[in-house]
Amino acid sequence: MNKRRLLAILLCLVLLLPLAACANTQDSSLTESGESQTGSDQGDASSAGGSSDSPDAAASGKDTITIALRNDAGSLDASLINTDTYAAVTCIQETLWDLSEENEVIMLLAEDVDQVSDTEWIVHLRQGVTFSNGNPFTADDVIFSIQKHKDSGATGSPRVQTIDAEKTYAIDDYTLSMQLLAPNVANWSITAMLVIYDAESYDPETGSQNPIGTGPYVLKEYVPNSYLNLERREDYWGELPDAKYLNFKILSETSQRVNALETGLVDIAQLATEDVEYANTLEGFNVDSRYTGNYKMIGFNLGENSAYYQNIDARRAVAHAIDPQAIIDAVYLGQGKVMHAAVPELCFDFEERFNDMDDTYAIGYDVALATELAQSSGLAGQTVKLMTDGLADSVKTAEIVQIMLGEIGVTVEINNYDSATVWQMLYDPAAEYDMSIGAGIAPNRRVGDQLLNGVRYSPTMSAPGAFPGVEEYLELAPLCMSTLDEQELSELLFDMLGRYEEYVLHFSTCNILYANAYSTAIDLDSVIYTFGTGSARFADLKFVS
Repeated sequence: MNKRRLLAILLCLVLLLPLAACANTQDSSLTESGESQTGSDQGDASSAGGSSDSPDAAASGKDTITIALRNDAGSLDASLINTDTYAAVTCIQETLWDLSEENEVIMLLAEDVDQVSDTEWIVHLRQGVTFSNGNPFTADDVIFSIQKHKDSGATGSPRVQTIDAEKTYAIDDYTLSMQLLAPNVANWSITAMLVIYDAESYDPETGSQNPIGTGPYVLKEYVPNSYLNLERREDYWGELPDAKYLNFKILSETSQRVNALETGLVDIAQLATEDVEYANTLEGFNVDSRYTGNYKMIGFNLGENSAYYQNIDARRAVAHAIDPQAIIDAVYLGQGKVMHAAVPELCFDFEERFNDMDDTYAIGYDVALATELAQSSGLAGQTVKLMTDGLADSVKTAEIVQIMLGEIGVTVEINNYDSATVWQMLYDPAAEYDMSIGAGIAPNRRVGDQLLNGVRYSPTMSAPGAFPGVEEYLELAPLCMSTLDEQELSELLFDMLGRYEEYVLHFSTCNILYANAYSTAIDLDSVIYTFGTGSARFADLKFVS
């Protein structure tokens, strides 16, 4: 089948197929009572996010900002969250500092930092700060929080990966000697996601549903997968936010978020690409679009239960069977860029020579080559399980991949889950899936971040025999973040990226345009996107004067 004909069929299918086309699609939308919603109710903004009887209905007007989030982890424990709700929780619990997408440091619980050496930072903490329960904030809380993140596994550990927890110590109540395991080119951005807990009151039994922090907001009410309501702390140590109430609604479907904008149920929402043009016509809203460090990728389960276990040619077959431009055109209406490397060009240390290093990207879409590899690797004739995070663009992408792999004789069974379930499966070596569709991220905008953390925190990629030379790879990978000499780092990244792509540890398809709609009541100049997550710092939002 030629490329033009395939693209035409794909476009038609994407328009005709419902978002939950697969029989085993799971719906994670919930009402405020926690009951599942099905059918047309999901498209109605009031039924998806609330009604006139909802807890936040009375809190409407200029003292309230309501924000649509796409997903929820079912927990408010910041060290365990890798979903949109992280940005909401950081309005309750603060970090030592934050970074903007422009790499500008925003001091929060830290007032100043002295970099004594490549491996020791003296952090001067802000004095007079209290948690929402009245407990004073001290260096002991930072020490506790570092260990809390260290113990939290694949989500929290990367946020303190640079810190030597055993050697870091409190000099006094408001001074901390932060000891690093090794020099690190991204320590500012990595530790910007070290969320601070109250050591005295933290309870693992209640902490996931009732976080205590030093931030400008406190939790009013939380219903997992439905809504999260916050109220401003009048005793906050810093400048009080404009909004007295921040309300978050979990609206996973794109139609829900558009309906919520139309009906005035929300003031802010991330838009699907197909909704951007329409959102620009909505009175009372501004649309802000930008490229971020996020990109669409296909992940492979390298575990023993997977069709891709120790089968490089099978992974190459998938890469050559997929046309990234068709995904951009059909799912994102042409708003995207085909990737020519496993990591995005937006990384600070990305070089032009990193593009098309391996045939996976240099040759790219080639059905004949993909068919040959599928047959020689034994992938042809198999049924593979493809999971998504349930978001609309992921589901659409999965349906396109299903068609494309069908062209080379591979049957694809799609399973759509919620984000929390996907996250658990990705870090479960016994999980029963073969491939995944999701958003890749370079949280520190460093090529080395993906090359290091993308492997060492994966239980299947880091397992003995997962791919040739995995032991040597894991020994060298930390140097991708700790090498400070620019020329040495460049050569190391070139070598390690080549290894990563040679064994097709994942396949990056496209960098897509992200768009958000903001009520015209919100001052766009107050919107600061964070370095780590790419979401806005919601506590900083101001109303138009």
